[in-house]
Amino acid sequence: MAVLLVTGVWLGGYALIRNRVPGRWLGRTVRNPRLWGTGLLFMVSSLAFVSWTPFVLGLGITITGHAVKPTG
Repeated sequence: MAVLLVTGVWLGGYALIRNRVPGRWLGRTVRNPRLWGTGLLFMVSSLAFVSWTPFVLGLGITITGHAVKPTG
């Protein structure tokens, strides 16, 4: 569980700060890395709060990061 937590925080923080995701496969599938990273951090925070609400919010944000292209 700790490995999952640390990996999720690292991936989410990396995507949020650098505006890109590591790896070729994620780089091809994720259209909006900052939004994807924010959603991943929400999902990881659900483990800390032991609540389904942040997980469901994070899942929606992560899916939106996969589907929506950034504007600008």
